[in-house]
Amino acid sequence: MGQQFTFTKQEKLTGETVVTALFQKGASYMAYPMRIVWTATKTENKPSLKVLMSVPKKKLKHAVDRNRVKRLLREAYRHHKQELTMQVIEQGLQVQMAFVWIPSEVLDYAKVEKKLKDALLKMQKLLFCESAEDAITINSLEND
Repeated sequence: MGQQFTFTKQEKLTGETVVTALFQKGASYMAYPMRIVWTATKTENKPSLKVLMSVPKKKLKHAVDRNRVKRLLREAYRHHKQELTMQVIEQGLQVQMAFVWIPSEVLDYAKVEKKLKDALLKMQKLLFCESAEDAITINSLEND
């Protein structure tokens, strides 16, 4: 129970080739103040949810501001990831997500938390619908 609100190294999306592939092939949606880029694939062995927080230098010039926003995003994600993580594991998916910051200012934690919560709910809807379509496709192929 104490491990519930953690954000471990295994949950972080790392590696230049993996990140590049995510941004090239991934789908995306807006949940202002973030753009979420994501991919999901079915897997047999290790279902996982990996996340990347990105704050472009072009938007926030000062490192202190970029670091502050990343801290806010990580904290909000850490508190609201449980439901999405459970769903991903139950459905046997490997999901990669990148949260890209859009505004040119630092917002307060309450706003960031609310918007990140909305973004995660939208992600759940997208994954659930996509998985249902996959299941229908797989069933129709097996019946033919």
